[in-house]
Amino acid sequence: MFLFFGALFFTQWWDFALPSLGRSEYQAVFLANGQTYFGRYYDRIGAYAKIEDVYYLQQTQAANPDQAPDTKLVRRGKELHAPAARMLVPKSAILFVEDLTAASPIAQFMKQEQP
Repeated sequence: MFLFFGALFFTQWWDFALPSLGRSEYQAVFLANGQTYFGRYYDRIGAYAKIEDVYYLQQTQAANPDQAPDTKLVRRGKELHAPAARMLVPKSAILFVEDLTAASPIAQFMKQEQP
């Protein structure tokens, strides 16, 4: 019984993130539902991957229908329900993950916006 509770406690505190060598500071995570999240991607043991310092693109319609929609990068956590800045994503929902280069405007914006 003690072993069970010890294992449960240990798994709740340790993140089980797999080491990633040679990756960029930020990644783009493309999901099967068409959404893309930007942040620090961590592959974990189990069914879920973790993304920290999460950002996503948000489009708003311009006042004039002939103009292109306005697109902005939004940090997750600024929404009405105030979610945490990290999220767990089922690995089955991830299509692919790309490293962002230091020259990427999105990576530069995220680096500048770090708390």
